[in-house]
Amino acid sequence: MKIAMIVIQSVLALFIGLGGIIKIIRVPFQVEHWSHYSYPLWFLTVVGVLELLSAIGLVAGFWNRTFAIGASLVIIFLMLGAMYTHLFKANHSFDMLIPSLICLIFSVIVIVRNMK
Repeated sequence: MKIAMIVIQSVLALFIGLGGIIKIIRVPFQVEHWSHYSYPLWFLTVVGVLELLSAIGLVAGFWNRTFAIGASLVIIFLMLGAMYTHLFKANHSFDMLIPSLICLIFSVIVIVRNMK
């Protein structure tokens, strides 16, 4: 695996994993955002668990590409949901999409590189 791929997959795992932990332990700013989106708090935990499991899958993906691909597919789904939420539920500006968009792009790169 090339160094660039290792970096992309590692950064994605770290970012998604930290986001998952923040959601699972319900850090106050995240709870406030979630309430603003009008989503139930149990859904915050579900998304957090999916993010944490995806981060673990990305790390496991260094040894088994199936894990990296599966985790990336879940992340793509989550990031599409995040972008929808920012644009349509919260009416945020486009710049709020940048982290989700970067994660989505990194996930696509992980899938493409692991399909070879």
